[in-house]
Amino acid sequence: MKIAQSISDLPPKPVVYALYGGTGKNAYVAYVGVTGNLKNRIAQHLIRRDSSITSGTSAATLNPDFVTEVRWWRIGKFRRKVLREAAEIVALRVLDPTLRSRGLATGEASKLAAKPEFQTEMEVLFSGPPEGKLVLPDLQGALDRIVQLEAKVEVLESRLKKK
Repeated sequence: MKIAQSISDLPPKPVVYALYGGTGKNAYVAYVGVTGNLKNRIAQHLIRRDSSITSGTSAATLNPDFVTEVRWWRIGKFRRKVLREAAEIVALRVLDPTLRSRGLATGEASKLAAKPEFQTEMEVLFSGPPEGKLVLPDLQGALDRIVQLEAKVEVLESRLKKK
């Protein structure tokens, strides 16, 4: 499994992804989506906050401040948008997110998602481990990281003074 350290480390690839809330045993799938570029889509959700699910344009929205993790699944066929859309239909059933996308799958995607062999393939995919994940730092984690970085800077500054 690939572990991304930041949004900039996310692959700009077509994937099905899940945004999680909570941690440990209390982790839950908040939202499932599809995208042709994971890095841009997650930045849209969590940095720019201008996606339909985060902008408050629907009755239920996602608060990016409570997203704790991003997980994604990718296979070669996800290069085709209709296959990602069909996979999302199955992922919604398997992962059972708290929020659902407002977008409607195309008729072609719905037909594909209804095929038993496609359903089985996608159920196996989404029931297994993701290709990768990004664990987002909470405030305490960020503060701990700042303390570590300050200590490193102090060591470097003392070495420079000795030269």
